[in-house]
Amino acid sequence: PGGIIDYQLATDASGPVRLEILDAMGKVVRSYASTDPVPTPDPGRDPAAYDKVCQSNPQAVRCAVPLYWAAPAITLSSKAGFHRFTWDLRMNPVTGDGITDLGDDDATGAVPHRTYLFVNTPWAAPGAYTVRLTVDGKQFTQPLALRLDPRVKTPAAGLAQLATLSRTLYDGAVATHAAARQARALSGRLDGIASADAMALKAQVDSIAPAPSAIPRPRSRRRGAAADTATLESSSGAMLAAAMAMQGADVAPTATQVAASDRASAQGSALLAKWTTLRTTGLAALNAKRKAAGQPPITLEE
Repeated sequence: PGGIIDYQLATDASGPVRLEILDAMGKVVRSYASTDPVPTPDPGRDPAAYDKVCQSNPQAVRCAVPLYWAAPAITLSSKAGFHRFTWDLRMNPVTGDGITDLGDDDATGAVPHRTYLFVNTPWAAPGAYTVRLTVDGKQFTQPLALRLDPRVKTPAAGLAQLATLSRTLYDGAVATHAAARQARALSGRLDGIASADAMALKAQVDSIAPAPSAIPRPRSRRRGAAADTATLESSSGAMLAAAMAMQGADVAPTATQVAASDRASAQGSALLAKWTTLRTTGLAALNAKRKAAGQPPITLEE
């Protein structure tokens, strides 16, 4: 289900094996490791055993669709021998839960015993890539060419616009998600500090990166009602959704899709700018007052 990659290990690796796909600029677009979690039991190999998992937890992955759809999990082996692996031609998941089942609406794409999990990220654009295998500290590389389906007749300018816009939105989604995690870490460090300045900074941080339990449940919208306040995480989701809306075909984005992408990117840029101000200027001002009071600074790990 993707780009086929064969590799051989003469002996068992002494540590984790990593496989990375790099674009023409040397940037990692997808990474795998032999330590990546795998389902136990594997629904693609033992659906009867996995059915018991679904009975106890109906929300588990694979339980929303028939279990006979499931393909055996593809794992990156660290054992001696010849191995075959496949890159699904998509970018890294933005979040840890970015890998999902096909939905009921996608049943026409299901193949019994060969339906793979769906990664909620854009397709990699056609072009030159590099496969990098890391084993026991040594790296091995080979080229990989990703070619466009020859039946696609979309002009090159339209395809370039699709690739550029998709990648810009994806990178923005990754950046805002990372910022949200940093902001929650800073909020945790500020929690419990008995000072008006710390509480004020925490309130500003929480306004753009609220704790999951503090995020309101979706409400039905009334005509003319104001939209919920945007957060770093919701902005990340909006940019990813805008990118995914263009992944159904190799065609130039529509004017509506471009407008939606521009709105999502502008919102994300504004929130990232606000976060940058809080984590630099705001935190510096707070630490200056703490230093004057003989208190240790509050640090934020990158």
